Amino acid sequence: MKNKEHTRQVRDTVVKKFKAGFGYKKISQALNIPRSTVQAIILKWKDYQTTANLPRPGRPSKLSAHTRRRLIRDAAKRPMITLDELQRSTAEVGDSVHRTTISRILHKSGLYGRIGKKKAIS
Repeated sequence: MKNKEHTRQVRDTVVKKFKAGFGYKKISQALNIPRSTVQAIILKWKDYQTTANLPRPGRPSKLSAHTRRRLIRDAAKRPMITLDELQRSTAEVGDSVHRTTISRILHKSGLYGRIGKKKAIS
């Protein structure tokens, strides 16, 4: 899974060195980036004739990773907190989202709103 994009300048340098006749290994050693990354940049350049970042599929996330972590931390710290309270706390940060969005984020992290069954004491 890719987790870091290289700058346009680095990608252009990789392609320039490839055109000059350098191999993947030499390029990766010269620029101090993994050989597989060099290979991915060159294959993308061969397919699309560009080193620009292409648009990705899907809608961008409404919440940042920081806000998502904060929501999960708040919900885990206070199990009785309501979705409305969580919604207000995210609005204070600057991200206004719907309650179902918050619920979906909590469900993905394994937090569900369940109530324990009442047991008769005998």
